[in-house]
Amino acid sequence: MKNVVISALNLTKTYKLFNQSIDRLKEALHPFQKIYHKKFNAIDRVIFEINRGETVGIIGRNGSGKSTLLKLITGVLTPTNGSASAHGRVAAILELGAGFNEELTGLQNIYLNKTINGIPKSKTKKHLERIIDFSELGEFINQPLKTYSSGMKARLAFAVAINVEPDILIVDEALSVGDAAFQRKCFAKMEQIRKAGVTILFVSHSESSILNLCTRVIWLVNGTKVLDGNPKLVTSLYLKHISRPTKKEDIQKEYVKLASASFKNNEVELEAKVKQTESKKSKQEISSKNQSNLASFNPKLKSTSTIEYEQKGAQILDVKVTDLGGNQVNILEHGKQYYYSYRVKISRPLHQVKLGFLLKQKNGTAIGGGVYPSIMENIEKLNKGINVKFKITANLAQGEYFFNAGIQAIYNHKQDYVHRILDAYMVKVINQSPDMTGIVKIVDESEYEEYK
Repeated sequence: MKNVVISALNLTKTYKLFNQSIDRLKEALHPFQKIYHKKFNAIDRVIFEINRGETVGIIGRNGSGKSTLLKLITGVLTPTNGSASAHGRVAAILELGAGFNEELTGLQNIYLNKTINGIPKSKTKKHLERIIDFSELGEFINQPLKTYSSGMKARLAFAVAINVEPDILIVDEALSVGDAAFQRKCFAKMEQIRKAGVTILFVSHSESSILNLCTRVIWLVNGTKVLDGNPKLVTSLYLKHISRPTKKEDIQKEYVKLASASFKNNEVELEAKVKQTESKKSKQEISSKNQSNLASFNPKLKSTSTIEYEQKGAQILDVKVTDLGGNQVNILEHGKQYYYSYRVKISRPLHQVKLGFLLKQKNGTAIGGGVYPSIMENIEKLNKGINVKFKITANLAQGEYFFNAGIQAIYNHKQDYVHRILDAYMVKVINQSPDMTGIVKIVDESEYEEYK
């Protein structure tokens, strides 16, 4: 049964845009009600529902309506048409300094903010020490807010918002300011309250934050909802289409195709796991020779989430991983070395060429990658091909991983991808080192000595 806590129904916010300020007065006083403005829909007929406990990210280019959407949900703005609602105690960080008074101290602003949100002073006192400790403002808590830097304001805003046990946490891109240590502290806190069942809705330009936290992603373009779904697929399509106009319907068709392929792949994986469990006993009796043969190439292990960028004078071909003897593999032994390679076919002169790759986890989180050590300044000869090969060590935890492949060059007077393939090649790492923790093994050797 659904437990909807945030909803938007045909939500629309329209602004009147005037070429000059005098036009506003002329329109108001005109005897025949002449129109001097143009209508601009910051949010245009957006529909969605968010259930309790979901973490939903909102992505889109600057000006796409992300912040406006959050303000409509929190009631800061009134919709022109449609409706937005949030059920439960809402804590929101919309803008730096929003809900604060510049003339008051940080401490006074804590009480002010809580009062505005209907929280009694007695309850604020109960959480006061925790708020101040989290903000790390120290003695500055008694200084006027106007003396704070943007990072200090972000600390105060986040500390106030999350330390009142909210049912819903709504965060704009406010966490992009401040030092790295505090940003990590904020995201760790968000992970903690997410696990506690708090519903989170936040705007971010950080792909890693979206992938690590979100169960869903909503992509806005010019105030309209383009996609609402799987974080990995939505962010991948967003990155693909961000720099070129594409019809909304075409993007949605591409998403449906990818989602369908991904669903079928998950079914195959589930079936394989069931069979693996049923035959675990017999598999343990397989000889070490047969084990070695299994750990090489599985034709059924293929990426179903591959997304290919537009070709702009180059084409990536024959993406693969091989062992050091040149044999193609997709099941990698932890700790062993391999080659990741691909060919590039060139169909026009390219300048300042970069060849690279990125390795990602199953959920899309980047692990690491590489770029060919030197930039090839010019490739003038048409139809010239390039082979690139990266030597890698599979110091990874057991699981599935995906390789991207990309080639950049000067295109339309700027450095851009002239071809790129996301999730171009899938591998599975087995036989993880027993002394390893985390995703990547970073310890080569360790030693100890006794002392008195």
